[in-house]
Amino acid sequence: MNQPVPAFMSTFERRAWTAAQLLVFLIGAGIVLALLVRPALGLYLLWDVLIPVAPLLLVMAPGVWRNVCPLGTFSILPARMRLSRRRVVSRRWQSRLFAGAVGLLLLIVPLRHVVLDLYGVATGIVLLAAAALALGLGVVFDWKSAWCSGLCPVYPVELLYGSRPLLAVKNAHCSSCSSCVSPCRDSSPGATPQTTLTTGAGRGAAILLVGGFPGFVLGWYLVKLEPSTPLPTALGTAYAHPLAGMLVSALLYAGFARLRPRATGTLSHLFAALAVAIYYWFKLPVMLGLEGDGSHALPGLHGLLPDWSIWLVRIVSSVGLLLFLSVRSSRRGWQIRPARRATRRAALNS
Repeated sequence: MNQPVPAFMSTFERRAWTAAQLLVFLIGAGIVLALLVRPALGLYLLWDVLIPVAPLLLVMAPGVWRNVCPLGTFSILPARMRLSRRRVVSRRWQSRLFAGAVGLLLLIVPLRHVVLDLYGVATGIVLLAAAALALGLGVVFDWKSAWCSGLCPVYPVELLYGSRPLLAVKNAHCSSCSSCVSPCRDSSPGATPQTTLTTGAGRGAAILLVGGFPGFVLGWYLVKLEPSTPLPTALGTAYAHPLAGMLVSALLYAGFARLRPRATGTLSHLFAALAVAIYYWFKLPVMLGLEGDGSHALPGLHGLLPDWSIWLVRIVSSVGLLLFLSVRSSRRGWQIRPARRATRRAALNS
């Protein structure tokens, strides 16, 4: 007698993830609403609460974020409601979408200095536009292919930071696998930008991202603008520093890769670790209230710890992240994939 195939998730697991998705979606909607009606609060919740913890989550458990991301949930909604045309995205277009995602990332992040960190309404409009784009792509294309594993500007950072996750969770969006992308980034062990994109525009964008992102992050933090700076000058400065840093970092990466061509995997992990370590080198003391005026702090430890604790926090966090990403070995995927149903690899490979 044939034994029944066990369900991919128990009823409890499914309900728990659904509740988490709904909660995070409502939090995201609340932040957007606050950006539009109470901009100062919305900016604080977005840039000082949500965004600072995101890189660490992407390092430790990117699959958790992939399960609950509000824009991801929104993008998949048409497929869940059977309103999606579920067209296949070929590998060629997967590569192009990834290049577009890197382009959006490099466009949006420097804009924070001039617009997005200062004007809540403008930031809310940008997030609403991203939601509309995610929904539109979900109406046309299959499942996660065009947004979550395509044009989303956070997706390149997920691939960069999430190559050695501490935790893998079950895929809460997919009860069965339709092979919407090939290879599946969610369930491929050790996925990096370079290993998942081997040809086309995406390959070049992946190499630029891996090699250049540490310099890009450092350049972003070195931007200093006065309120009286004219807008054209401010825009030029906001983009010049990160892009120049990215160029220098990418050239260093290329030089090291040329000297040690067999160690490019290790080098990629090291540069990813440098990028996230640089981010927290600058951000963590501000988050803890050890540096700055306290307006961007979470717990506000100013005055409770000695001045030298800033350097202790920086050194410990940097060393920990460097060891975690560049030294430890892990072959986990982000998520555990459900069983495949009929695949369409011929179309995906075209």
